[in-house]
Amino acid sequence: MLVKFKGGVSPERIAAILKDNRTDVITELQRERLYHVRILDDRSVESAITRLISYREVEYAEPNYLYDTQK
Repeated sequence: MLVKFKGGVSPERIAAILKDNRTDVITELQRERLYHVRILDDRSVESAITRLISYREVEYAEPNYLYDTQK
């Protein structure tokens, strides 16, 4: 899942939101405030997104789709 935070959100607040939502950071693009995270429990991606976007600090949250090109 990809989660982008709005400008001005402290790293401590970002960490707290991600922890509260039971996610683990895979990759962090800190300058962009964009985080690739995995869900640590059995919730659906849609459920996790719904909860994350309820925070005013979150700009967006979306699935991290993997695409494969056909040969």
